[in-house]
Amino acid sequence: MVVLGGCAYTGNSDIANPVVRKATWFSYLNADDIRTACSAGQAEGQIRIVYNADYYKEVRSFDILPQPGQDGFIVESHVFGPLDVSDLNVSVRSPLGAFSGDPVRKPITRQQYLTLTDALQQDGFGTQDRDGLRLHSQNYYWVALGCSGQHMTLAAWTSAKDDLRALHFPAVLEKISGQSTPLPAAPDPDAVQNPDPVYGKDKDLQDRNFYRTVRGNNLQ
Repeated sequence: MVVLGGCAYTGNSDIANPVVRKATWFSYLNADDIRTACSAGQAEGQIRIVYNADYYKEVRSFDILPQPGQDGFIVESHVFGPLDVSDLNVSVRSPLGAFSGDPVRKPITRQQYLTLTDALQQDGFGTQDRDGLRLHSQNYYWVALGCSGQHMTLAAWTSAKDDLRALHFPAVLEKISGQSTPLPAAPDPDAVQNPDPVYGKDKDLQDRNFYRTVRGNNLQ
């Protein structure tokens, strides 16, 4: 299974551009841009949440952004779904093939923000110990990262180990995101998934599928 490197995602990168996303996805998923700003004291209260609903079927991302000088926030969300990657001259074998994803932006109140953070904490945000957890592209998983007090917190939940249907924050996020279509339904946990699939000598599967591993407050 391939674990790719890539370019760094910055706040000026256009994640809706499939070529940019292909090059910066792992950096975006690890919130490298927020980490840089957080360490400088410039990202207080910022949160990024990503829902991988089988990477080649649908991925959603949500950035919750405090508004300077205001009491409210903006939720900027994207829905990335599969396209014919040949139209964009991107290799089908690449595990970061071309998806669409124009942003939707919606203002929310501080109370809505607090409702979301309360739900995240109820689901283990800030208290998890998931070091070594692998998040596989073909599984369903959530990743949440946030900055508070110049410190980054990461939480992750995967269908290979968790009942994603029991989480509280997705319903809150769906309600405030401004997206018109519902979140992809999480799989039944009784449908057993191998937490660490093996593809042997199947080169197509090796090239197509990938994973990230939780290491402390980072994805590697």
